[in-house]
Amino acid sequence: MPIALDEVSFRYGSGRDILRRVSVSFPDRTSVAVSAPSGTGKSTLLGVIGLLLSPVAGRVLLDGREVTVADRASLLGGTIAWVLQGGHLLGARSAIDNVVLPALARGASRREVLPLAEALLDDMGLRAERDVPVSRLSGGEAQRVGIARALVTRPAVVLADEPTANLDVVTARAVTARLLAAAQHACVVVATHDPEVAARADRRLVLDAAGGLHDVADA
Repeated sequence: MPIALDEVSFRYGSGRDILRRVSVSFPDRTSVAVSAPSGTGKSTLLGVIGLLLSPVAGRVLLDGREVTVADRASLLGGTIAWVLQGGHLLGARSAIDNVVLPALARGASRREVLPLAEALLDDMGLRAERDVPVSRLSGGEAQRVGIARALVTRPAVVLADEPTANLDVVTARAVTARLLAAAQHACVVVATHDPEVAARADRRLVLDAAGGLHDVADA
């Protein structure tokens, strides 16, 4: 199990608990969808898992070892990767330049990482867009570049926050298929309000208004 939460609670300031005593394991090579009404805390949950936010109680475990926000510099962009809504890509740079960037930031040479980056773009159906500036790509194409970029460091955990928001239905289905396919090699956790995305994941979790997390069968 690459990552787990053990009795995790989180709140912003003196407000109510957004997460309350959440214990959950995310096994390797599994896709997990987390659903909840807007504003309930899906992004907060991913932020805790992804070491962007410190829980007020409980632990985040990676392969059984406790990790904290102090570890994020060594883990984010490598062991843990993000796919963000809208991609957050460098618009003036080409698709391939965006994909290789995380690996270059971690010390790989462009020559070393280029074959994998090109293969990932091929897998995303973007061979012809390899050298096209991201600003000229469609929303769905840019999101698939973002997925390829997340996978280029061969992460153990991929976190995706509303990856199909603002995409049309056909494009959202294509992006979902590409993202969930990454569960062949990693644990993929997707925060989504889209029931179709949730239905295609291996496991479905629901975050309730009290901050509890439940499997759909138990919700």
